[in-house]
Amino acid sequence: MSIFDYYPTITYNNSTSVNILAEAEVLRQYLTDLNRFFKYQIKEGERPDILAQRVYGDPTLDWVIFLANGIADPYKDWPLDYNQFVTYIEDKYNTAAEKLSSSTLATSIAYYYYKGLASDTQETINSYNYKMTPYTYTKLGSPAGWEAKTYWEYELELNEAKREINILRPAYVSDFVQQFKDLFSNG
Repeated sequence: MSIFDYYPTITYNNSTSVNILAEAEVLRQYLTDLNRFFKYQIKEGERPDILAQRVYGDPTLDWVIFLANGIADPYKDWPLDYNQFVTYIEDKYNTAAEKLSSSTLATSIAYYYYKGLASDTQETINSYNYKMTPYTYTKLGSPAGWEAKTYWEYELELNEAKREINILRPAYVSDFVQQFKDLFSNG
């Protein structure tokens, strides 16, 4: 069953539509109690429906995973597999992925970050909590201790950060779905 089957409908201009703006207050109850969840690392190429099938025994409960993790757009908020990632960055930057991963090409550098000098403490390195543009880096004469972050590395970090999610424990799923259903049938 799709999440939208639970949402109320509205009629506008003689057309009935799902009211996607309806609030889901039941989420607040669940999201504040972290004992109801466990951390999960999404595997390479793992789809949300397959994960829902494995965890909950029902692939249509992928919406529970989305809601629990604030995933509004599974195409943008779910991690891409390697081939999807390569296609995505090549389309986004309009160039070959190999060029985007080369720190020797000025056009492939997203920013510079402070990696530190041998004499720096970790506290000193952490205090440089900003990114330097390639233009500034060049204007300052390529200062020591700064390292290039390529567009490939930058985008890969963003993609990989999406892998750790919270999964609602199976023991709570039927109650969660029922409360979600009740919320909209009473509103």
